[in-house]
Parts: sequence; structure tokens; C-alpha cells
Amino acid sequence: MTVRTQESRLPRSIAADRRDRILNGNLRQQVILLAMPTLLQQFLTFCVGMFDTWLSGRIDAAATTAIGVSAYVGWLAGLLVSTVSIGTTAMVARHCGASEPAQANNVMNVSLVVAQALCFLMASSLYLLAPFFVWSFRLNGHTAEVALNYLRLDALGHVLTGVTLVGAAALRGSGDMKRPMAVLGAISILNMFISVSLVYGIGPGLGIDVPFSVVPAMGVYGIAGGTVSARLIGGVLMLGVLWVGSDPLKLRLSLLKPDLDIIRRLASLGSYAGFDSLIHWCGQFMFLMIIKRVVIPGVHDDALFAAHIVGIQVEAITFLPAMAWGQAAAALIGQSLGAKKIKRAYKAGLEATMQCCIPAAAMTAIFYLGANRIFHIMHEDPDVIAVGVHAFRAMAWFQVPLVIFLVLRSGLQGAGDTRWPMITTIFGNFALRLPGAWFFGVYLQLGLLGAWCGMFMDIVFRACLMSWRYLNASWLKTKV
Repeated sequence: MTVRTQESRLPRSIAADRRDRILNGNLRQQVILLAMPTLLQQFLTFCVGMFDTWLSGRIDAAATTAIGVSAYVGWLAGLLVSTVSIGTTAMVARHCGASEPAQANNVMNVSLVVAQALCFLMASSLYLLAPFFVWSFRLNGHTAEVALNYLRLDALGHVLTGVTLVGAAALRGSGDMKRPMAVLGAISILNMFISVSLVYGIGPGLGIDVPFSVVPAMGVYGIAGGTVSARLIGGVLMLGVLWVGSDPLKLRLSLLKPDLDIIRRLASLGSYAGFDSLIHWCGQFMFLMIIKRVVIPGVHDDALFAAHIVGIQVEAITFLPAMAWGQAAAALIGQSLGAKKIKRAYKAGLEATMQCCIPAAAMTAIFYLGANRIFHIMHEDPDVIAVGVHAFRAMAWFQVPLVIFLVLRSGLQGAGDTRWPMITTIFGNFALRLPGAWFFGVYLQLGLLGAWCGMFMDIVFRACLMSWRYLNASWLKTKV
């Protein structure tokens, strides 16, 4: 009752107008309008990954390896937070669609507490487990030293990840895509600016007329320093946005406490999503271990691994529209189901998927035709270029299945159907990706392309199963 009274004092016209557009506006137009802010934010995030990889390519292959390992390890923190953020998006969207702003706001505040507790645990665990990750990837010498220090520094940046990601998830569930874009976009821009400043330093060498270095050159560790600084600043920015409020969501100290009913519902939705995330990460971790064991005669070990990192990092551009249109589908589906508009919920996922296939087809052509030029831009090591170009051309043909899988997965999760994506993740990783990577890459010694064959089989399989599940439409009855 207290929550309802407090929320009734908030202006609700903005939320009401947004809800009306989402539930009654032109569906094709609404998908685009919801996706575009997220696409811009995803593009800036992609630029950070590309920029960090490019910076490391100006240093050496060991630096690229360190960044690649750190990206996969740090990914674990984001995946674990997704156990809360996926449930948060689904619940906030349902409550907003059902015109229950007080409940939506309560979900957001409780979710922030749960996610932040996970992040403190995760940051400390990643710091302590850094030597294990270095050992797992069979790194040694200078590469091992760089990777260990980089991992420990990067772990510190996850302290406020929970606030940033869950805050963004709640805002998107309410249909507000612009504020998450602003905060996450600011993080990306700050990351690039701070990283290059720390890598090369600021002082006389850069033309500044001072007799000393304002910022000393930190080399590869400057990239990690930029990432950590930007993440912490982003967490503070998200707290500021939520404190000011975005109708109907507003940070309230009185609500920042455990609520067993909301935690139970988050756990019900997040248990499958969390297990899905953990299985996916374990599969990716083991996939990297297989990549590290692929041997190409006459090519040094770091070159093949660096080629994999460059290829995966460049392919991430396909994830931009997939994540943007997927999150648009999740918001539309969740709110439509909350308002009992079943047909609109069903059509929203199909519309988002069809729209997203257009840029994916364009990326297929760009990757295939521009593979050689892309690798020459991204790295200076001739071995990295030689290993990566051929495999990257093959990867180009799997961009459309990739976005089909990703958009429909987000749509199902927005509806609260987190079980099916988990099942496809388990089978795709452990029955196809990993055995295929080992058989073609290690056993048959087909190099990076052989290892990626396992990945290609996984992508096609999951696209087919996710499409079947969505078209089956049984997920429309999912309880949240």
C-alpha cells in the first residue's frame, strides 16, 4: 500500500503515452523506434571492442591475447548479471503493460540490490581466479604475465556492473530506450578516450608544451585502466538517472531492500536464464581452450589465437542490430502480453526478426568481400592476417542464422520463456560446437577454419530450434 501511495504522486503521462504507442502504434514503426537508440548504444560498445583490439594490435600479439582472454572472462560477470536483468525486463514490461507502475518500480529497486550483491561477489572471484584462467589457456612467459595483470585490473571494473546493466534492463522493459543508450553510450566514449590516453600517456611526446608527462604511458594496461574507469563512471551515471527517475521508474531508498516475493519471481525466471548464461560461458571458455590447442605448422601460437580474437571482435558488429532488435522485441512482447494483446506479441518477434535480417545480409557481403582489408587494418602481424582471412570469409555466410537465433531468443526471454533458450544452449555447445571444433580443428588439423566449423554448426542448429519454438507459439502462455 505504501508503494502504491508513493508512486501515485509521480507524473504518469509520459509512461501512459509510451505504453499507448507500444501497444497500439504501428508495429513496424514501433519496432524501429525502440531498436534505434539501442542500436546506437550497441554501435558505440562495438567501437570500444574494436578500438581496444586495434590498440593491442599496435603493441604486440601478447597484448591482443590478453585482451581476448579478459573479454571472455569479463563476459562471465555480464552473463551472471543477466540472470537478474532478463527477469527484470520481463517483469517490468508485464507490469507496465498491465498499467501497474508501482509494481514495476518495486521490481527495479529490488533487482538492483540483488544484482549488485552478485557483482561484488563476481569482482572478487574474478580477481582471485585470474591465475587459473591464465593456466587454463596455456599461456606462458611474457603473454602469461601480461594476461594475469590485465585480468586482475579488469576485475575491479565489475563493482558497479549490476547497477548499470539491471538499471538499463528495467528502463528498456518500461519502453525507455533513450536513457540506457545515453548512459551506456557515455561509457563507451569515455572508455576509448581514457584508454588511448593511458596507453600512450599525455605529455611532451604528444605535442603538449609541458616538461613532464601529465599521464604516464601504461601500454597494454592502459586499455584495462580505460575500461575500469569508464565502467565505474557509468555505474554512477546510471544511479543518477534512476535517482532523477524515468516514469514510472525511480530509485527509492525505502525500496532498496530484499523482497522475497520479487526475488522468488526473479529466481524463477532467472534460474533457467542464469544456467543458460553459465553453460554458454563455459562452452565459450572451453571453445577458447580448443582454439589455443589448434596448431598450424610455421605459425606461432599467439598468431592463431589473436586471429580468432580479431575475427570474433569484428563479427560482433552483427550483434549490434541483433541485440537492438532483440531488446525491442522483448519490450514489445512483454508489454503486449501484460495488456493481453496476444496477437501483437506474436507478430512483434517476427517483425523484429525480419527487419534484422536485412543488415545481417549486408554484413555477409561486407565480411566476405572485405576480409583481407579488415585484417590488414586490425593487425600488423602477417601471421595473424594469413590465418584469419580465409576463416573469416567462411564466417560471413552465417550472419543471417546468427541474428535469427539472437532476436528470437531475446523475444522469448522477454515473454518469460527462458527454459527453451537454455536447452538449445546446452545441446548446441556440447553436442555441436565443442566436438566439432576439436574434430575439425585439432584432430583433422584444419586450422582456425576447422575449429570454427563447430561454431557454424551450433549457430545453424540454434537458429532452427529457436524458430521452431517461436512459431509453435506455446510460449505465449508463459507466466511471469
